[in-house]
Amino acid sequence: MDYRQLLRPAPFLLIFLFAAVAVGDLVQKLTEEPPPPPEIAGIAIPRFEALEPVIDFRLEGGDPAVEILPIPELGQGQWSAPKPQGVWTRGAVADLRLEFAAGGHRHLIMECLPTSGKRPVGSLRMTLNGLELGVIDLVPGWHRYRIALPEGAVHPGPNRVVLHFPDRGPAERLRRALLIRKLGWFFDDDLGVEDLDVPHPVSLALDAERVTIRRSGILRLPIVLDDRTDALQMRYRFSSGAGRAELVVEKSGDGSEGPSEILRASMSGISGRIRVPLHGRRGAYVVRIRADLETPGSQLLISSLRLVEEGDPTRRPWAANPPPN
Repeated sequence: MDYRQLLRPAPFLLIFLFAAVAVGDLVQKLTEEPPPPPEIAGIAIPRFEALEPVIDFRLEGGDPAVEILPIPELGQGQWSAPKPQGVWTRGAVADLRLEFAAGGHRHLIMECLPTSGKRPVGSLRMTLNGLELGVIDLVPGWHRYRIALPEGAVHPGPNRVVLHFPDRGPAERLRRALLIRKLGWFFDDDLGVEDLDVPHPVSLALDAERVTIRRSGILRLPIVLDDRTDALQMRYRFSSGAGRAELVVEKSGDGSEGPSEILRASMSGISGRIRVPLHGRRGAYVVRIRADLETPGSQLLISSLRLVEEGDPTRRPWAANPPPN
């Protein structure tokens, strides 16, 4: 039997199979979604710490997508769960701890409501880090109290505030004494109780590449860099007054692996744009934006904040920008 007649179509069959595999591979590549570009805030929740924080104890807080610091740590068994109007102290003593990045605040403003009825609370004695702040005569109803703080009483790191209620005895450990809505920490002597009425300090719309900072402070945005990342690009402007700001990109971590790699750029004037080169860097980093708003009502508006890749059609050289240190 002559097998050559049977083998004659084999090359065409092999070519057909090879072409089918190649076309199938091409279709698979075309239908596969490309890997997503690097994103800001892709590994952890952003954090913001105001230079002069106003702490709101009500259940309805600010933007849940941002962690606002400092977060008060309430003494166990001395406070109620948060209510829509604030948080109640319980018993004769209640303490809270706060950790500040910077200290030196000279005034504390507290918005609160003392309990009334048959066993009203009429006075409050406060200490801060063991220093006496004096006795406050409480009035019925909601009221704001301004308390002067000794110089150096508030320091960087943990701080402890203790509230003593002489009208409450040790046996009344579950009885409510004071409903606290807000606490504000300030440096300036020239302020009033209306300074407690401030808008939420920061709002993020990272999907739209926008950030608004309404109070002086530090915003930390986590990012992950890979070999596609070319640069961090942003546009900004200050509204309703003057201000300064600084942008820093640094390695994420606790510093145990050595000094952080830092790239730095400054923001000043009314508006501008910045491009921080990041090509060749990989891993977890943090974008840190420190805003110093010099005028009440001033805001730092970032209208574009994004990581760009090599070959991005929106890429611009922006050679006029001062190079990062």
